[in-house]
Amino acid sequence: MDIALLQASAYELPTSRRVGVVVHDGATDLRIWRGPGPDKDLAFSYGPEALQQLLESEKQRSEGSLPLGRLLRLHPGKLHCDFLLWLSSRDPEQGGVQAPAPSRELLEEGVKAVLEFVAPRNVIRVAFPALGAGPDAIDDAQRLAIIVKACSEYYEERLAKGLPNTIEEVLVCDPRLSVVSQARRLVSHIAKAPPTEKPQPGAPTPKPARAAKAASPRASKSAASAPKKTRLDDREIALAKATSNPWDRNAIYAVGNLFIHSKFGVGRVEEVTRDNFIVVLFQDGEVRRLMHAG
Repeated sequence: MDIALLQASAYELPTSRRVGVVVHDGATDLRIWRGPGPDKDLAFSYGPEALQQLLESEKQRSEGSLPLGRLLRLHPGKLHCDFLLWLSSRDPEQGGVQAPAPSRELLEEGVKAVLEFVAPRNVIRVAFPALGAGPDAIDDAQRLAIIVKACSEYYEERLAKGLPNTIEEVLVCDPRLSVVSQARRLVSHIAKAPPTEKPQPGAPTPKPARAAKAASPRASKSAASAPKKTRLDDREIALAKATSNPWDRNAIYAVGNLFIHSKFGVGRVEEVTRDNFIVVLFQDGEVRRLMHAG
């Protein structure tokens, strides 16, 4: 699953970037905040009257409100997607005052819940705006980074459990170049810029992903024919920590390559599959499948 930070509004993606789902987080009572912000942006792109009528209809079905953290599937309106997914992330406004923005924990749980919801529905691409706006909100770029990290954690958790993942791409969007650029610096090891994205004037030039050194044909052949260990030895782990690069899903790996995973530690490639996965033996003795660019 690729995760890309995109300088664009998630509600106004062009047809060329059509996604299966656009995610929006709002109040549990399904009311649109009348002031400036994501609710107003969504209403403008969706069709203000159509969105309000839809939410009023769903509000009656939901007996007035949704539980905090609940997801609601909605008609896409004018959005370029198959359906809109409403995440109830904050309480209703009181006396014309908007409720506080959701916490980091609620945002992380909400993002993973979204992916769990859409995965069995054959959704290939998902678009997130900067969820979690409102009073006392976390910094905009940090909220984008939280979404990226939560998506990455969801993906790696499924890989560790040997579960399939049908989502191919997640777009984390914001129309402001400064916010997207700052978020990219926070999660440059996880998210990437879309390959077709044209650099904007004044934008920092992204550094190319560092690929792990490919083993020579002789080294790969000998590594493949040698008896496989059930655990990496201490000398191999120490050598990897001193000389190996971090794992990079955009790099190409060969049998015998060593790298360092941020969660699982030192890993050695045991097998390269035909579907762009590598089978890796980690220092804890566990074998896991990871994606690479092969």
